[in-house]
Amino acid sequence: MGPHEQMTRRTVKKVTYAAAAQGSFPAAAKDLEHQAGLRVSVAECARVATEYGVRFDAMQRKREAEWTAPVSGESGPAEPEIHAKKLVVEADATSVLTVAGEEHKMVYCATAFDTEDRLKKGPPHERPLLARRRYSGSGVDFEDFEVRLKALAARMGVVRRLSMAFIGDGAAPLWVLAKRLFPWAVLIQDFWHVCEHLAQVAKDLFGDTEEARQWAEKWKTALWESRLDEILADLEEEKKRRRGKTRDRIEAEIHYLENGRERMDYARFRRQGWPVGSGAVEGTCKHLVKQRYNVTGARWKRKNIPSVLALRLSIFNDEWETDWKQLDAA
Repeated sequence: MGPHEQMTRRTVKKVTYAAAAQGSFPAAAKDLEHQAGLRVSVAECARVATEYGVRFDAMQRKREAEWTAPVSGESGPAEPEIHAKKLVVEADATSVLTVAGEEHKMVYCATAFDTEDRLKKGPPHERPLLARRRYSGSGVDFEDFEVRLKALAARMGVVRRLSMAFIGDGAAPLWVLAKRLFPWAVLIQDFWHVCEHLAQVAKDLFGDTEEARQWAEKWKTALWESRLDEILADLEEEKKRRRGKTRDRIEAEIHYLENGRERMDYARFRRQGWPVGSGAVEGTCKHLVKQRYNVTGARWKRKNIPSVLALRLSIFNDEWETDWKQLDAA
């Protein structure tokens, strides 16, 4: 089926879903032929996805504007979709490879869930399953992501100033953003990301040795138990014995830990019932973005990234059928 052939509404819906859900436009064309008996060119899959992605993006932004509309004397805040009691919002970013002549594009991702929707609470290395959560993202820029992140929190009930935690991996702009949007929230720096920092500094100091691994494990335990001062004391002692670049490396690590001190009180966070890892948003970056955009050999035009992202957000947020009904009613 080529660009000059008329598609039924039902066919358009199938093509759009395949183009968004499959790993590439060629994979979508192949899936349509094998699963639905539809012969649609790769170019047509891309065209349909882009066209309807733009429409989906507009619908999503309209809903987000309603969730974040200023409260006036005549009307209260918009009714949230989910009334979270203890909200967790996680945010991160990942890059998408682009065509020659265009700089690689950062895509910002976020996910939100109620801690009561976690189905399993196992050991620290086992991530609880989430019965329900919502997603957001932006392939435009960081300023656009701020608007969409605010809307994501609003759809989860954040306008009621509920108990809330914001989790990230340590990128400074995210903490500035979180403090601006959610000044009452508990800020948590991903535990595993900090552990990676400590493991690397141990390796820098002692090489790829058993001694380095022992130091890393010691610091990991201290971090888990909120004994950050012990780690800092160890690093200060090492700094006295080192010179040059190694000393500078230790100073940088001390600064990193001191700067994130309030976000690394993991024993307190666990007592309060908060997760201490950003695994949920790391999974979001992987499944929402990387699995679709970063297949081998794929290169994207920057302008086409937001449209396919809108389609995938519709699928991930269980809005696919609702969005098509809204399109049909328009």
